Amino acid sequence: MLSTSPHITKIVWIVSVLLIGFGFTDPERETKVRVGSESEVVISGTTNVNEFTCKYNLEELELPIRLTYDDKAEKIQFSNAQLRLANDCFDCGGKTINKDFRELLQTEEYPQVELRLLYVDPPQPDNQKIGVGMEIKIAGVTRNYETILYCEQQGNICVDGTIPLKLTDFGLEPPRKVLGMIKVHDEIKVRIALRLNEI
Repeated sequence: MLSTSPHITKIVWIVSVLLIGFGFTDPERETKVRVGSESEVVISGTTNVNEFTCKYNLEELELPIRLTYDDKAEKIQFSNAQLRLANDCFDCGGKTINKDFRELLQTEEYPQVELRLLYVDPPQPDNQKIGVGMEIKIAGVTRNYETILYCEQQGNICVDGTIPLKLTDFGLEPPRKVLGMIKVHDEIKVRIALRLNEI
């Protein structure tokens, strides 16, 4: 049979009070944001003969977006800051290239591209550059990236930057078209330009 001595009980009580006093048990902070109409998420790439740009229709996003974060650490940690982008809502400029784009991303099996914010470095005065950790999921494969984005905070929050990716990092084979004469290059770019309005 286990017993608890008064001495041990007192120590546990003191430690609990100290933890509460120093804020270690404070809950994460939460806010809600809407994505402004001037925002953009664009996936672009090149082939051996031209280039392509696929822009997401942000009107299809579920709004508002709820953000949960902890700003007490060296980096501001996020636990649910995620954009789920339906592959069918990317417009590459024509039916044929839209179809090719959706096939490339294996849309039937994996209908969404997911962008998840993991952390940001605290903004510094007079410096619009911030370090960002992101998780990107394409065709069921998840990769983590560290990059630099530009952030302005004048009323609304504005985040802007481009992240270079490789299709092969997500198990995707750059396709060839027209009897192999047109080949999509491995590197693509994801441009994120978000205007976030806190509500």
